[in-house]
Amino acid sequence: MFLTATDAGRPLRRNALFALEQWPSQGVRTYTCTQVLREYLVVATRPSAAGGLGMALGDAFSNIDQFASAVQVLPETLKTWDQLRVVLAKSALSGVRIHDANIAACALANGISTILTANVADFGQLPVATVDLASLLV
Repeated sequence: MFLTATDAGRPLRRNALFALEQWPSQGVRTYTCTQVLREYLVVATRPSAAGGLGMALGDAFSNIDQFASAVQVLPETLKTWDQLRVVLAKSALSGVRIHDANIAACALANGISTILTANVADFGQLPVATVDLASLLV
């Protein structure tokens, strides 16, 4: 959602901005984990020729600071690690899909069972519900 909110060329940008800017004032609590912030930094600072946004690191951190005012950053603790092991044992995912499993594990370890995402299919084999960013009525 953060990349979508940052990149004016993404079709769901309006939806992402709505979730970040309007939901807090409507009492909707949103969360993220440090992994999502790291992944944002990777893509935001990657050169645009390589599929990134080509941002300076300082600008990317400034964006994260703004996001942090709208969402609560969940701790990734040993409880997250334990939950990841359970999720992976049940889903049999491996490789790059472990990133998605860790996001789900972080949510579950913190008592959250629903994930807002523009990539619903990424969480299809995981024990979390999803809300498609495209489904938001803005």
